[in-house]
Amino acid sequence: MDRDQRFLLAPDMREWLPEDHLVWFLLDVLAELDTTALHQRPRRRDQAPATGSAAGRAGYDPDMLLGLLIYAYVCGYQSSRRVERLCHTDVAFRVLCAGDIPDHTVIARFRAAHQQAFTGLFAQVLRLCARAGLGQVGTVAIDGSKFAGNASIAANHDRDWFARQATERTAAAAGTDAEEDRAAQLRLDRGEDPSSGGSSGGDQVPERWSGTGSAGGPAGDRRARIRACLEELDAAHGAVSAELATRHANAEARLAARRAGLERMRAEQQDKIDRWRTGWANHRARPTFYLAPQGAEPVAVEQAARVHRAEHAVTKAQQALAAAEHALTEARTGARTGASAANRVPKRNLSDPDSRLMTSKRGWVQGYNAQFAITADQLVLATTVTQNPVDTTAFEPMLAAAVAAARDIATLARPDEPLGEHGGIALVLADAGYASDTNLTVPGPDRLIALGKTRDQHRDARERPAHGDPPAGATARQVMDHRLRTPEGHTAYKRRGATVEPGIGNIKKLLPAITRRGLPAATAEITLAALAHNLRKLFTAGPATT
Repeated sequence: MDRDQRFLLAPDMREWLPEDHLVWFLLDVLAELDTTALHQRPRRRDQAPATGSAAGRAGYDPDMLLGLLIYAYVCGYQSSRRVERLCHTDVAFRVLCAGDIPDHTVIARFRAAHQQAFTGLFAQVLRLCARAGLGQVGTVAIDGSKFAGNASIAANHDRDWFARQATERTAAAAGTDAEEDRAAQLRLDRGEDPSSGGSSGGDQVPERWSGTGSAGGPAGDRRARIRACLEELDAAHGAVSAELATRHANAEARLAARRAGLERMRAEQQDKIDRWRTGWANHRARPTFYLAPQGAEPVAVEQAARVHRAEHAVTKAQQALAAAEHALTEARTGARTGASAANRVPKRNLSDPDSRLMTSKRGWVQGYNAQFAITADQLVLATTVTQNPVDTTAFEPMLAAAVAAARDIATLARPDEPLGEHGGIALVLADAGYASDTNLTVPGPDRLIALGKTRDQHRDARERPAHGDPPAGATARQVMDHRLRTPEGHTAYKRRGATVEPGIGNIKKLLPAITRRGLPAATAEITLAALAHNLRKLFTAGPATT
């Protein structure tokens, strides 16, 4: 084996990868996309608008950089440094960049500069998927997932901490200015140039690179983040009372619903006891006409397991209402007592002020709440990122985005068929995190939204099945509860997990955590990951996609 043997003919990149490799498919897709927005070069600040472009040589091909980013996200790589290394060592990446290996700073700046274009590219890829026969929008599931951000939980602080930091840094800056003024006066008294800094070698570091407090330096950026956090906390402080009042009202409504459920459970258990006793009385009176009831006598009302569960639910609702009343009183009076008082103080993160502290299945994360609308064939129809750890407020905008996307791909995939009212979406599925009177009644496609835990819902459908239309005069929650207990509604809702959970799981394999900071950057990264997911679905869909 002679590795020093030179190639007799020039190497052909087409021979480096098999014909059915994802890279060749990705290059064909890029040729179909409209990437005009990526080719518009920004002008320098001092350049006249009439010139049309920045001076200097042409940069790297934007289509090549976009292909590198998409393929990197398909493979689960977000680090621009790692992508640069792979362009040296990985054959697929070398083919994508055609041997013109970009620096990691070029990749990172390209991703940041064109983050607004990812939404349009996502829509174009969605149209390609629709043209290939993907996008079964008859049933759409909406769900959210918490993504950890590029921030530390320890960097969360309240307004008092940020106010102290701002005061200390302002005092330090004033002291530095006074010291510089004294040094300049001494140089002026000695007949020296006051702006020379006592050095004639011309080796002074420019202020914008020194990081001593200028807007472009690290210290200046930190002060800007502190000021931004202070302003946001001032605005959030006034909204705390309103939010706590809403929580108090919801707690009261939840307690009323739990008490009504307890009374229903007691009435049903008593009715079961009465029917059993009536059956035995009839059998004793006319044994040849009435059959004896089967089984032992039902337990007393206060001993029934379902009544115990309902009583426990009422107790928890009472505790939640008491906690909400206590928190609301503290917010209105300004007095904070108790071990959990510090947790109710609005806080912001110094590393990423846009991120929020959220709970997830694996504990607390400092990050964002990403929302997805996914079709029955695992295609991401719409996505967005919010700072609210609660999913309730995201349902209406996600529903509108899903309908708009369904209309878009229906026009392209089925141009001869009449466009439905909601773009072909017949049913929307969502879990109990989206349950609210507003979401149950907002205009849009038909929907099934869970009102409680899955096990409770399955038990109710088995033990208290419903049939036909809901009773007249029922509230929105009562109507939804009736529909979920019907055989048709229960069967339809069971498809929610199989529709949305695998899609979110696959996206989390591509993007375990958000690497960029700020809400716009996080939204762009989630959109890019969803785009990569849809492209992979298109690639694996079969021969019809080639």
